[in-house]
Amino acid sequence: MGGENQVMIHIYHINPLAHIDPKMFQDQPMPSGNPRMNTYRVGIPTPGTTPLNDFYKGMKAFISSGFAPAYMDMAWLEKLWKGMTETPHAERPGESDMASDIEIIQCQDAETAWQTLKNKALMPTRGFDVPIPGGVTAPGLPKNMTMGEWLQSDALKNMVPKEQFEQLQAALKEVKEKIPQVKQDFEKRGIKSEEGEYLGCKAVYFKFPNPNPPSKLTAPSRQSAADRGMGMGGSVGGGGGRTDIPPLPKVARPYSATNIMYLGILFKNFIINGPLLWAIDSLPPGNTPCYSLTQTKKVTSTTREGGVTFTDVAIVPLPSTYAKEGYLHKEGVEEIFKGIIRVLK
Repeated sequence: MGGENQVMIHIYHINPLAHIDPKMFQDQPMPSGNPRMNTYRVGIPTPGTTPLNDFYKGMKAFISSGFAPAYMDMAWLEKLWKGMTETPHAERPGESDMASDIEIIQCQDAETAWQTLKNKALMPTRGFDVPIPGGVTAPGLPKNMTMGEWLQSDALKNMVPKEQFEQLQAALKEVKEKIPQVKQDFEKRGIKSEEGEYLGCKAVYFKFPNPNPPSKLTAPSRQSAADRGMGMGGSVGGGGGRTDIPPLPKVARPYSATNIMYLGILFKNFIINGPLLWAIDSLPPGNTPCYSLTQTKKVTSTTREGGVTFTDVAIVPLPSTYAKEGYLHKEGVEEIFKGIIRVLK
């Protein structure tokens, strides 16, 4: 949606779990046709993110249980669900686990675009005491006039209705009163605005201390199907087999003492920004280990009791990565922005 010089792209991510049979996440006995063979499929361990549909199913079950507050009935849930999934220009399917926006603004030239982008970082602590992108073109007014000075000028006063100008002045006063508190909050949290480069473009961003301390890299524990309780407890099929799931690999990542929130990037005279860009640095990388939703292997073990050999066959998921399985990850989102830049070229 948008107009001649601005467009907003609404985007969502489909969680790969939405297209997998829920039974695959639970341990399941499987017929073997052999009384001395115990065969079972080990449930797939998954990351914490789930499709939006899971929220709907959970709320529906909660209401059906009779423990929900009186106002929470199915009519209330359907109205809530419709608002979450069908709001105009913010639609998202139940299979998604994330929805966000990308904004692209076309300015008259690169210089104007760059100042507009820099103002995004300056205004939280300076209010409207920032340069006017492109400068002032009105006769008799200084070109170095700030945006705040322009909004309070007699020139603007003569151009707009009196009531509108007075409302503007009241809003400016309110913003000015809040600036000291915002500056104090930024200083307390160590938030600083900086300019740099991202995806080959000039960028403006906030940089702030990482609240999470560095953690030691430890090998994931090897946990057998029986140790994990086989779903609801006990072993599957009565065989008592204990088969380890292949451990996830250790992935070394350099620790960063600071976090970044990109406010926008500049390509020629285009500003690319929006909530999806702001969140990109917090997304997990594509090489984050997880278990495959489709690839498995058989692990066989045998025991002897009273001279009889019993066989346990476990079908276990293989190690994989977020990128391979289709989970939301940083590099995948970066490809979206690279695609936008290619289109703008």
